Amino acid sequence: MSGLTVLDCNNFWSPTGGGVRRYHLEKLKYFCDRAEVKHVFVMPDTSTYQEVLGQGVCIEHVRSIKEPGTDGYRYVLNRNALRRVVNQHTPDIIEVGSPLFLPWLIRSVIRRTKPRPALVGFWHDDFPRTHLGRPARKFPPRIRESAEGLGWWWMRRTFASFDAMFVASKRVGTNMRRHGLRTCYYTPLGVDIDRFDRVRRDPDIVGTVNAGADDRISIFFPHRLSDEKGLSTVIQAYPLLCEKLPHAPALVFAGIGPGLGRVQEMARRYEHVRYLGYLESADDLARWYASSDIAVALSAFETFGLSAAEAMASGLALVGSDEGGAAELIEDSGCGITVPYGNTEDFVSAVSTLASEGRLKERGRLGRSHVSRFTWEGTFRNELACYRDVLQYSNAGMDVPEGLHDLTSDERRMVV
Repeated sequence: MSGLTVLDCNNFWSPTGGGVRRYHLEKLKYFCDRAEVKHVFVMPDTSTYQEVLGQGVCIEHVRSIKEPGTDGYRYVLNRNALRRVVNQHTPDIIEVGSPLFLPWLIRSVIRRTKPRPALVGFWHDDFPRTHLGRPARKFPPRIRESAEGLGWWWMRRTFASFDAMFVASKRVGTNMRRHGLRTCYYTPLGVDIDRFDRVRRDPDIVGTVNAGADDRISIFFPHRLSDEKGLSTVIQAYPLLCEKLPHAPALVFAGIGPGLGRVQEMARRYEHVRYLGYLESADDLARWYASSDIAVALSAFETFGLSAAEAMASGLALVGSDEGGAAELIEDSGCGITVPYGNTEDFVSAVSTLASEGRLKERGRLGRSHVSRFTWEGTFRNELACYRDVLQYSNAGMDVPEGLHDLTSDERRMVV
């Protein structure tokens, strides 16, 4: 891998983002001062400048257009700025982490570049299902299928000339192949199992949340405050849980998003509901995870489920959607219960079951044992192996064989 230069571009970066932000921060940290690989990250920002973090890491801040109504998300649309970055760093491989604008811009920028960099897309966002299929769920199934079908058609066009796609969940990767994105690599994300650990449990937090009832169940919602993440389901379920459980459960929200007003209203209305705001400190987040009993991961559109993995590392039982990457983590580990997306009654039943079955600690141990295999160091070692694999085919003028390739084991094997 001597002399390898990797260029990352992603319009899903945000200073207050979740899994995508964590992925890029951990990647910058991993490659810092690793002389054998140069890692360049194109970061959407308010101004254009270069930031050198170490011998092996450079951030190219590019002035970008703010996405209206979002928490800091911006679109890199400046073709000339991208061309300058590509010409300066001459990457061997370019990873594009968002499906709108950037794939087309990058393809345009490198059209006459010799030698042509290899191109991989990272499926951070399940675009056809999240942005087209989800709004159409209120309509008859054929409308939803048509909407998602349009999204998959666009994704096939968008990534047509890419050498491969990276995907963090085997379940999601299988669905991508079914819809025509046929060359994928399994590249699961990581979790900091030293930081997210039950030993971080804070007696002061536990005592405050329990409010004098040691058997009060505490539920943690550490997500963007939006319906995509299951916010409405939790809000609708809470008064039902107050009636069904021996004590009104403690419900703790952490994050920001369009549902902020609804969460603040809940915190004013219910004694045992609290809103923490956006937790900038990973250590603070870890303490709140470890001091809770149950975490929710209700989005049906997670491509890995990083917050679910952090909750599992922290020893929590989970209630999650039965779709997407988080479902894969929960069902493969046995750490919790999955329920249909948006189903309030099943969510109430699942929380009640976990609260009453007497297996919260056991489920927590199962979850931690399962996600212990997902370290950030392992994530980027695996990515380097995938980059190497893609480049071997690209340099030989060959297409990567179709399939969902799993290089996380010592031998290459095809999952599908």
